Amino acid sequence: MAVLAAEWLTDPAELAALGGEWDALLPADARPFDLHCWYTAWWEAFGAGSELRICAVRREGRLAGVLPLYRDGTDLRAMANGHSPVFRPLAADAEAAAALMAEAAAQRAALVDLPSLPEDDPCLEAIGAAEGEMRWTVEPSYASPIVDTGGDFDAWRAESKKRWGAPLERFRRKMGRDHEAELSIVEPPADLERELADGFAVEASGWKGEAGTAILSNPDTAAFYRAIAESFAARGELRLSRIVLDGELAAFDFTILHSGRLYLLKTGFDERFRKLAPGLVMRLSIVERCFEDGLRAHELLGEESEWKAKFATGKRSHVKAIGYPASMTGALRRSYRTAVRPKLKKAYRRLRPERR
Repeated sequence: MAVLAAEWLTDPAELAALGGEWDALLPADARPFDLHCWYTAWWEAFGAGSELRICAVRREGRLAGVLPLYRDGTDLRAMANGHSPVFRPLAADAEAAAALMAEAAAQRAALVDLPSLPEDDPCLEAIGAAEGEMRWTVEPSYASPIVDTGGDFDAWRAESKKRWGAPLERFRRKMGRDHEAELSIVEPPADLERELADGFAVEASGWKGEAGTAILSNPDTAAFYRAIAESFAARGELRLSRIVLDGELAAFDFTILHSGRLYLLKTGFDERFRKLAPGLVMRLSIVERCFEDGLRAHELLGEESEWKAKFATGKRSHVKAIGYPASMTGALRRSYRTAVRPKLKKAYRRLRPERR
Protein backbone atom coordinates (compact mmCIF):
# COMPACT_ATOMS: atom_id res chain seq x y z
CA MET A 1 0.00 0.00 0.00
CA ALA A 2 1.25 3.49 -0.82
CA VAL A 3 2.89 5.55 1.92
CA LEU A 4 0.69 8.03 3.77
CA ALA A 5 1.75 11.67 3.97
CA ALA A 6 0.42 13.89 6.77
CA GLU A 7 -0.15 17.63 6.86
CA TRP A 8 -1.55 19.95 9.54
CA LEU A 9 -4.01 22.60 8.40
CA THR A 10 -4.07 25.80 10.44
CA ASP A 11 -5.82 28.26 8.13
CA PRO A 12 -9.66 28.34 8.01
CA ALA A 13 -9.35 28.83 4.25
CA GLU A 14 -7.67 25.41 4.07
CA LEU A 15 -10.62 23.90 5.95
CA ALA A 16 -13.06 25.59 3.56
CA ALA A 17 -11.18 24.27 0.51
CA LEU A 18 -11.33 20.69 1.76
CA GLY A 19 -15.12 20.34 1.38
CA GLY A 20 -15.43 18.06 -1.64
CA GLU A 21 -12.60 15.73 -0.60
CA TRP A 22 -13.85 15.63 2.99
CA ASP A 23 -17.37 14.52 2.09
CA ALA A 24 -16.07 12.01 -0.46
CA LEU A 25 -14.25 10.34 2.44
CA LEU A 26 -17.41 9.73 4.49
CA PRO A 27 -18.21 6.13 5.40
CA ALA A 28 -21.48 4.38 4.57
CA ASP A 29 -22.79 5.06 8.08
CA ALA A 30 -21.97 8.78 7.93
CA ARG A 31 -23.96 11.04 10.24
CA PRO A 32 -24.69 14.75 9.77
CA PHE A 33 -21.96 15.56 12.32
CA ASP A 34 -19.32 13.98 10.07
CA LEU A 35 -19.99 16.35 7.18
CA HIS A 36 -17.67 19.16 6.21
CA CYS A 37 -20.42 21.77 6.56
CA TRP A 38 -20.90 20.77 10.22
CA TYR A 39 -17.26 21.50 11.03
CA THR A 40 -17.09 24.76 9.10
CA ALA A 41 -20.17 25.99 10.97
CA TRP A 42 -18.66 24.84 14.27
CA TRP A 43 -15.35 26.59 13.69
CA GLU A 44 -16.96 29.84 12.56
CA ALA A 45 -19.17 29.88 15.67
CA PHE A 46 -16.83 28.57 18.37
CA GLY A 47 -13.27 28.82 17.06
CA ALA A 48 -12.47 32.41 18.07
CA GLY A 49 -9.31 32.66 20.16
CA SER A 50 -8.13 29.14 19.30
CA GLU A 51 -5.69 27.78 16.73
CA LEU A 52 -7.10 25.49 14.07
CA ARG A 53 -5.22 22.19 13.91
CA ILE A 54 -6.66 19.68 11.45
CA CYS A 55 -4.58 16.65 10.59
CA ALA A 56 -5.06 15.42 7.02
CA VAL A 57 -3.38 12.29 5.70
CA ARG A 58 -3.09 11.55 2.00
CA ARG A 59 -2.26 8.46 0.00
CA GLU A 60 -0.88 9.22 -3.44
CA GLY A 61 -2.34 12.71 -3.16
CA ARG A 62 -5.82 11.50 -2.29
CA LEU A 63 -7.34 12.36 1.08
CA ALA A 64 -7.39 9.24 3.27
CA GLY A 65 -8.20 10.68 6.68
CA VAL A 66 -8.96 13.82 8.69
CA LEU A 67 -8.77 14.51 12.40
CA PRO A 68 -10.38 17.91 13.16
CA LEU A 69 -8.73 19.43 16.22
CA TYR A 70 -7.84 22.83 17.61
CA ARG A 71 -5.14 23.98 20.01
CA ASP A 72 -6.28 25.31 23.37
CA GLY A 73 -3.15 26.54 25.12
CA THR A 74 -0.94 23.44 25.32
CA ASP A 75 -3.83 21.03 24.75
CA LEU A 76 -5.20 19.59 21.51
CA ARG A 77 -8.97 19.22 21.56
CA ALA A 78 -11.55 17.86 19.16
CA MET A 79 -13.59 20.41 17.23
CA ALA A 80 -16.57 19.49 19.38
CA ASN A 81 -18.49 20.75 22.38
CA GLY A 82 -21.90 20.32 24.00
CA HIS A 83 -23.55 21.01 20.62
CA SER A 84 -21.73 18.08 18.98
CA PRO A 85 -23.74 14.88 19.47
CA VAL A 86 -20.92 12.71 18.08
CA PHE A 87 -17.27 13.26 17.22
CA ARG A 88 -15.07 10.87 15.31
CA PRO A 89 -11.99 10.98 13.11
CA LEU A 90 -12.68 10.06 9.49
CA ALA A 91 -10.41 7.48 7.89
CA ALA A 92 -10.61 5.46 4.70
CA ASP A 93 -9.08 2.41 6.42
CA ALA A 94 -7.28 1.19 9.54
CA GLU A 95 -3.89 2.36 8.27
CA ALA A 96 -5.18 5.92 7.81
CA ALA A 97 -6.78 5.86 11.27
CA ALA A 98 -3.49 4.72 12.81
CA ALA A 99 -1.64 7.49 10.98
CA LEU A 100 -4.03 10.12 12.34
CA MET A 101 -3.58 8.93 15.92
CA ALA A 102 0.19 8.71 15.53
CA GLU A 103 0.30 12.27 14.21
CA ALA A 104 -1.79 13.53 17.12
CA ALA A 105 0.53 11.80 19.58
CA ALA A 106 3.61 13.23 17.88
CA GLN A 107 2.43 16.81 18.49
CA ARG A 108 3.53 16.45 22.13
CA ALA A 109 0.51 18.31 23.43
CA ALA A 110 -0.11 18.36 27.17
CA LEU A 111 -3.37 16.57 26.45
CA VAL A 112 -5.34 15.26 23.44
CA ASP A 113 -9.08 15.29 24.15
CA LEU A 114 -11.48 13.27 21.95
CA PRO A 115 -15.02 13.32 23.40
CA SER A 116 -18.26 11.68 22.26
CA LEU A 117 -16.66 8.85 20.29
CA PRO A 118 -18.94 5.95 19.35
CA GLU A 119 -17.89 3.05 21.58
CA ASP A 120 -17.22 0.88 18.52
CA ASP A 121 -15.33 3.51 16.51
CA PRO A 122 -12.35 2.09 14.58
CA CYS A 123 -10.08 4.88 15.83
CA LEU A 124 -10.13 3.28 19.29
CA GLU A 125 -8.04 0.40 17.93
CA ALA A 126 -5.68 2.95 16.41
CA ILE A 127 -5.44 4.66 19.80
CA GLY A 128 -4.22 1.41 21.31
CA ALA A 129 -1.51 1.19 18.67
CA ALA A 130 -0.41 4.79 19.30
CA GLU A 131 0.74 4.16 22.87
CA GLY A 132 4.35 5.07 22.10
CA GLU A 133 4.43 8.79 22.80
CA MET A 134 1.12 9.01 24.65
CA ARG A 135 -0.81 7.05 27.23
CA TRP A 136 -4.54 6.93 26.55
CA THR A 137 -7.50 6.71 28.88
CA VAL A 138 -10.82 5.59 27.41
CA GLU A 139 -13.80 6.02 29.72
CA PRO A 140 -17.58 5.71 29.34
CA SER A 141 -19.29 8.98 28.48
CA TYR A 142 -23.04 8.79 27.78
CA ALA A 143 -25.70 6.88 25.89
CA SER A 144 -28.05 8.44 23.33
CA PRO A 145 -31.58 7.00 23.01
CA ILE A 146 -32.86 5.76 19.64
CA VAL A 147 -36.33 4.96 18.36
CA ASP A 148 -36.07 2.10 15.86
CA THR A 149 -38.70 2.90 13.23
CA GLY A 150 -37.83 0.18 10.75
CA GLY A 151 -40.43 -2.26 12.05
CA ASP A 152 -44.17 -2.19 12.69
CA PHE A 153 -45.72 0.95 14.16
CA ASP A 154 -48.53 -0.87 15.95
CA ALA A 155 -46.02 -3.11 17.71
CA TRP A 156 -43.97 -0.09 18.79
CA ARG A 157 -47.10 1.72 19.99
CA ALA A 158 -48.27 -1.26 22.04
CA GLU A 159 -44.86 -1.54 23.71
CA SER A 160 -44.19 2.15 24.33
CA LYS A 161 -47.68 3.42 25.23
CA LYS A 162 -47.39 2.14 28.79
CA ARG A 163 -44.39 4.46 29.25
CA TRP A 164 -45.94 7.65 27.88
CA GLY A 165 -47.35 8.70 31.25
CA ALA A 166 -50.15 10.68 29.57
CA PRO A 167 -52.94 10.00 27.05
CA LEU A 168 -51.04 11.59 24.19
CA GLU A 169 -53.41 10.52 21.45
CA ARG A 170 -56.37 11.92 23.39
CA PHE A 171 -54.45 15.18 23.95
CA ARG A 172 -53.84 15.39 20.22
CA ARG A 173 -57.53 14.98 19.50
CA LYS A 174 -58.33 17.55 22.17
CA MET A 175 -56.00 20.04 20.45
CA GLY A 176 -58.04 19.72 17.27
CA ARG A 177 -61.34 19.86 19.10
CA ASP A 178 -60.73 22.76 21.52
CA HIS A 179 -58.27 24.86 19.51
CA GLU A 180 -57.52 25.97 16.02
CA ALA A 181 -54.68 23.47 15.67
CA GLU A 182 -52.05 23.10 12.99
CA LEU A 183 -49.55 20.23 13.08
CA SER A 184 -46.64 20.38 10.65
CA ILE A 185 -44.57 17.26 11.21
CA VAL A 186 -41.11 16.53 9.75
CA GLU A 187 -41.43 19.03 6.91
CA PRO A 188 -38.87 21.11 5.01
CA PRO A 189 -39.15 24.77 6.07
CA ALA A 190 -41.41 26.96 3.97
CA ASP A 191 -40.00 30.17 5.43
CA LEU A 192 -36.68 29.32 7.06
CA GLU A 193 -35.95 32.65 8.74
CA ARG A 194 -39.41 33.04 10.23
CA GLU A 195 -39.72 29.43 11.37
CA LEU A 196 -36.28 29.49 13.00
CA ALA A 197 -37.00 32.79 14.76
CA ASP A 198 -40.32 31.50 16.11
CA GLY A 199 -38.88 28.12 17.06
CA PHE A 200 -35.80 29.49 18.79
CA ALA A 201 -38.01 31.89 20.77
CA VAL A 202 -40.16 29.00 22.02
CA GLU A 203 -37.08 26.93 22.86
CA ALA A 204 -35.81 29.82 25.01
CA SER A 205 -39.16 30.53 26.68
CA GLY A 206 -38.95 27.86 29.40
CA TRP A 207 -36.37 26.37 31.69
CA LYS A 208 -33.66 26.37 28.99
CA GLY A 209 -33.82 30.13 28.80
CA GLU A 210 -33.75 30.45 32.57
CA ALA A 211 -30.77 28.08 32.80
CA GLY A 212 -28.91 29.84 29.98
CA THR A 213 -28.77 26.72 27.80
CA ALA A 214 -31.18 27.81 25.07
CA ILE A 215 -29.97 28.54 21.56
CA LEU A 216 -30.64 32.25 21.97
CA SER A 217 -28.79 32.42 25.30
CA ASN A 218 -25.47 32.83 23.47
CA PRO A 219 -24.84 34.62 20.16
CA ASP A 220 -22.22 32.04 19.12
CA THR A 221 -24.68 29.22 19.71
CA ALA A 222 -27.40 31.04 17.78
CA ALA A 223 -24.99 31.64 14.89
CA PHE A 224 -24.02 27.97 14.87
CA TYR A 225 -27.58 26.64 14.65
CA ARG A 226 -28.54 29.16 12.00
CA ALA A 227 -25.53 28.11 9.93
CA ILE A 228 -26.42 24.44 10.40
CA ALA A 229 -30.02 25.16 9.37
CA GLU A 230 -28.93 26.98 6.23
CA SER A 231 -26.39 24.31 5.23
CA PHE A 232 -28.75 21.37 5.66
CA ALA A 233 -31.68 23.24 4.12
CA ALA A 234 -29.48 23.73 1.06
CA ARG A 235 -28.83 19.97 1.06
CA GLY A 236 -32.57 19.29 1.31
CA GLU A 237 -32.08 17.58 4.69
CA LEU A 238 -33.43 20.10 7.22
CA ARG A 239 -36.76 19.10 8.74
CA LEU A 240 -38.81 21.19 11.18
CA SER A 241 -41.86 20.13 13.18
CA ARG A 242 -44.38 22.54 14.67
CA ILE A 243 -47.60 22.52 16.64
CA VAL A 244 -49.52 25.79 16.41
CA LEU A 245 -52.55 26.33 18.68
CA ASP A 246 -54.79 29.34 18.11
CA GLY A 247 -52.03 31.04 16.16
CA GLU A 248 -49.40 30.47 18.89
CA LEU A 249 -46.41 28.17 18.40
CA ALA A 250 -46.82 25.54 21.12
CA ALA A 251 -43.99 23.14 20.21
CA PHE A 252 -40.99 23.15 17.89
CA ASP A 253 -38.47 20.56 16.67
CA PHE A 254 -35.21 21.09 14.75
CA THR A 255 -34.08 17.89 13.01
CA ILE A 256 -31.90 16.65 10.17
CA LEU A 257 -33.01 13.84 7.87
CA HIS A 258 -29.87 12.06 6.69
CA SER A 259 -29.43 8.60 5.18
CA GLY A 260 -32.82 7.35 6.32
CA ARG A 261 -32.46 8.56 9.91
CA LEU A 262 -34.04 11.58 11.57
CA TYR A 263 -31.63 13.29 13.99
CA LEU A 264 -33.02 15.53 16.74
CA LEU A 265 -30.87 18.58 17.40
CA LYS A 266 -33.16 20.88 19.38
CA THR A 267 -36.71 20.82 20.72
CA GLY A 268 -38.88 23.04 22.89
CA PHE A 269 -42.45 23.82 23.85
CA ASP A 270 -44.42 26.73 25.25
CA GLU A 271 -45.16 25.97 28.89
CA ARG A 272 -48.44 27.85 28.69
CA PHE A 273 -49.78 24.74 26.92
CA ARG A 274 -48.23 22.28 29.38
CA LYS A 275 -51.58 20.60 30.22
CA LEU A 276 -51.75 19.32 26.65
CA ALA A 277 -48.14 18.01 26.72
CA PRO A 278 -47.39 19.54 23.30
CA GLY A 279 -43.76 18.38 23.29
CA LEU A 280 -44.72 14.75 23.87
CA VAL A 281 -47.65 14.92 21.45
CA MET A 282 -45.27 16.29 18.83
CA ARG A 283 -42.75 13.51 19.54
CA LEU A 284 -45.43 10.86 19.10
CA SER A 285 -46.46 12.45 15.81
CA ILE A 286 -42.85 12.56 14.66
CA VAL A 287 -42.29 8.89 15.46
CA GLU A 288 -45.49 8.03 13.56
CA ARG A 289 -44.22 9.98 10.58
CA CYS A 290 -40.88 8.17 10.69
CA PHE A 291 -42.69 4.83 10.51
CA GLU A 292 -44.95 6.08 7.70
CA ASP A 293 -41.98 7.31 5.66
CA GLY A 294 -40.04 4.09 6.13
CA LEU A 295 -37.17 5.71 8.02
CA ARG A 296 -34.78 3.43 9.86
CA ALA A 297 -34.66 5.38 13.11
CA HIS A 298 -35.37 8.57 14.99
CA GLU A 299 -32.10 9.42 16.74
CA LEU A 300 -32.89 11.40 19.92
CA LEU A 301 -29.20 12.19 20.55
CA GLY A 302 -27.76 13.71 23.71
CA GLU A 303 -27.99 11.95 27.04
CA GLU A 304 -30.72 9.71 28.37
CA SER A 305 -33.68 11.45 30.00
CA GLU A 306 -37.11 10.62 31.30
CA TRP A 307 -38.99 11.97 28.29
CA LYS A 308 -36.75 10.18 25.80
CA ALA A 309 -37.27 6.90 27.63
CA LYS A 310 -40.99 7.15 26.88
CA PHE A 311 -40.30 6.54 23.19
CA ALA A 312 -36.86 4.92 22.85
CA THR A 313 -36.28 1.32 21.84
CA GLY A 314 -32.49 1.31 22.25
CA LYS A 315 -29.43 3.51 22.66
CA ARG A 316 -25.97 4.29 21.32
CA SER A 317 -23.11 4.39 23.81
CA HIS A 318 -20.20 6.82 23.58
CA VAL A 319 -16.79 7.06 25.18
CA LYS A 320 -14.26 9.78 25.85
CA ALA A 321 -10.60 9.22 24.92
CA ILE A 322 -7.88 11.35 26.48
CA GLY A 323 -4.21 11.08 25.61
CA TYR A 324 -1.43 12.14 27.97
CA PRO A 325 2.30 12.43 27.18
CA ALA A 326 4.47 9.52 28.24
CA SER A 327 6.17 11.71 30.85
CA MET A 328 6.01 12.27 34.61
CA THR A 329 3.66 15.23 34.19
CA GLY A 330 1.43 13.28 31.83
CA ALA A 331 1.40 10.32 34.22
CA LEU A 332 0.32 12.56 37.09
CA ARG A 333 -2.51 14.12 35.07
CA ARG A 334 -3.65 10.69 33.90
CA SER A 335 -3.53 9.33 37.45
CA TYR A 336 -5.55 12.26 38.72
CA ARG A 337 -8.28 11.69 36.14
CA THR A 338 -8.45 7.91 36.43
CA ALA A 339 -7.92 7.48 40.19
CA VAL A 340 -8.29 10.69 42.19
CA ARG A 341 -11.00 12.54 40.27
CA PRO A 342 -13.58 9.69 40.39
CA LYS A 343 -13.15 9.48 44.18
CA LEU A 344 -13.63 13.24 44.54
CA LYS A 345 -16.78 13.10 42.40
CA LYS A 346 -18.11 10.19 44.45
CA ALA A 347 -17.45 12.09 47.68
CA TYR A 348 -19.14 15.19 46.27
CA ARG A 349 -22.25 13.22 45.34
CA ARG A 350 -22.31 11.71 48.83
CA LEU A 351 -22.09 15.11 50.52
CA ARG A 352 -24.33 17.03 48.15
CA PRO A 353 -27.70 15.95 49.69
CA GLU A 354 -26.49 17.22 53.08
CA ARG A 355 -25.98 20.70 51.63
CA ARG A 356 -29.55 21.00 50.43
